[in-house]
Order: sequence, then C-alpha cells, then structure tokens
Amino acid sequence: MFYFQNLDALRFIAAFAVFVFHYFRDIKSFYPGIEENLLFKTALIFADKGGLGVNFFFVLSGFLITYLILHEKHHTGSFNLYHFLVRRTLRIWPLYFIIVLIGFVFFPIMFNSYSTLHDPVMYLFFLANFDEIKNGLHDSVNFLTAPWSVAVEEQFYLVWSFMLLIFMRIKGFKTSYLIILLYIVSFWFRWEFRDDERVLYYHTLSVCQDILMGALFGIALYKNKPWIQQIANMHRWKIVLIYILGLGVCVFKNKIFTGDIVVFERFFLSLFFGFVIAEQTLGKHSFFKVGKISWMTNLGKMSYGFYMYHLVVMYVLCRLVAAFLPTGYYLIPLYFAASLLVTLLISYLSFRWIETPFLKLKSRFG
Repeated sequence: MFYFQNLDALRFIAAFAVFVFHYFRDIKSFYPGIEENLLFKTALIFADKGGLGVNFFFVLSGFLITYLILHEKHHTGSFNLYHFLVRRTLRIWPLYFIIVLIGFVFFPIMFNSYSTLHDPVMYLFFLANFDEIKNGLHDSVNFLTAPWSVAVEEQFYLVWSFMLLIFMRIKGFKTSYLIILLYIVSFWFRWEFRDDERVLYYHTLSVCQDILMGALFGIALYKNKPWIQQIANMHRWKIVLIYILGLGVCVFKNKIFTGDIVVFERFFLSLFFGFVIAEQTLGKHSFFKVGKISWMTNLGKMSYGFYMYHLVVMYVLCRLVAAFLPTGYYLIPLYFAASLLVTLLISYLSFRWIETPFLKLKSRFG
C-alpha cells in the first residue's frame, strides 16, 4: 500500500481551518456587538476563509481516489467497483451515521428544547447537501451542516467510479476527456445559478469542480505528465511566489470573484489547492514540508473525526457556557480551548475504538 507523505498534515490544517471558521461564527452569539470590534473584524477576514478547508478536502479526495483507481487498474488488470465501494463505506459511513443519530435520535431525547428543520430521510440517502440548500439557512442546529460535504463525496464516488469502470473499457479513451465533459456541465450549472449563493456552495454539480481538479492532478501524477514534473522540479522562489499569490486569492476571494466572475471561483481555488498537494507530495525544492511536523501528521490521521465532531462539541459547549458562565471576554479563549481539546479527545477515542476496527476490514477488499 503506497502512502503520500505530508497529506495527513495537510488534512489537519484543512480541518483546523474549518474549526476556526465555525468558532468565529459561534462567538458572535456570546457578544452580539463584537462584529464592530476592529480586532475581531480583522481576524474575521482570515478566519472567515476557513471554510475553504472543505474545498481542499474535495480536491484531496479527487486526487487520492482517482490515483487509487488507476493504480488498481494497472496492477491488477481491472477495477473492482464492489471492493472500491465497500472500502469507501468502511471509511465514511460509521462516523457519518453517528452524527445522523446524534442529530435525529439522541439529542431530541436528551434535550427538550432541541428541534431541527433538517430532513432525516435526505441524510439517510446521502443527500444532505440538497437538504442544506433547502433548510440549512433557517435551522439553528448547525452541527448537522458538516455531513453535507461527506454526502457530496459519496455521490461523486458512486458516479465517478461507475463512469471510470465503463469508459476505461473503451479502447483509446482518455480519462481527461471525461473530466473536460464534466467541467463543461459544471461551468454551465454555475453560470445558470450564479446568483444563488447556497446552490453554488452546496450543490454537487457546482462543487464537483474541486473533486475534478483533484482527479486531474491524480491522473497527471500517475501518468507522470511533463507539467506535473515541472512542479516537482520548480525552484523554491517560484514555489513561495505561488503560495503567496494563492493564499492572497483565498483571503480576498470575496472581492475578486464578484458578479459573473463567481462562476470561476472554484476552478481557480481548486487549481491552487491541487498545486499545494502536488508540490507537497513531489516538490524537490520545497521551502517546507508540513509532514515534518510529526504531531500534525498524527492529528491528520484522525482529521475526519475532528471535522465531523467539532460542530457537535461546539453546539453543546456553547449552550453550557451560555447557561452557567457569566458573560465576559474571558470566554473567547476559554471556549476556543475547551472546544479544541474536547474535539481532539473525542476524535482520538473515535479513531481508536470506532474507526480503526472498520479500517482494518478494508484489507479484505483489495
């Protein structure tokens, strides 16, 4: 089994960025007037872009899944769709359905005041992103937001794997043709709904551009394309320049991608994230490899749990803080530290006692 160094650390960075994004959304409830604080507004410019961690996850998923499929096809002579879907199920379903149970079964029993507008049927069939478009904006239960990205990935895994299984049997077919076709469909969809922010953010046909970009980089790496080797051999100053420009685009994306230009937002952001993955994986002259930070790599292995649980933890702690502690600015670091530590603890226990037993079963399926 091959292993891409540095990607686990990148996973944790992405998950932590999402954590910070939601933390800043929560502390507004403690201090309704804090939005006018200059320090808060400055920090929010950066923290508000933490949601791009989800975009990065999509790109990374497309990269790894496509590379895995091509690797299997090359070394075994075929692609076993059943084994692929079982492996994805063992990785994704346990935590996903734990959150679903918490949101639709446990919390309604535990808390009398708890209620949600979300539709459990949509969650059961991995259509949470469509439910988020319809009900998410008006629902106070924000921790049921997290599964939307998992639902998108499950939808794409199913469609993408079926497409590859079919088209890889056609002599002379190139996977890049399929990616171009799906890009055309996605761009058309984003153009048609360019004025609907929630559709652009949550709909599968919109966000699939991230996964497609990851798939493009996965194919290029596997086939050792000349342009992927150019990234591997890129001079350090060029790498630093691209990181600065890319991060600048991320921070100021709301000012860059305005009006009709929003159609191209995901394409350019995912292109930068694809570069980060390729550079961290292959770069010979990297200014820094995040995988060198061992604790970050270790935390990255349980980043799925960190991402899925952090909103549940925040939901509970936010209400406990509001109910039992007097309002004061001391709550800002206290709530952050408590949310982070509890989420890490639960993620560790979950990874060890829930996820790992299922992950060990994956070896039985290729």
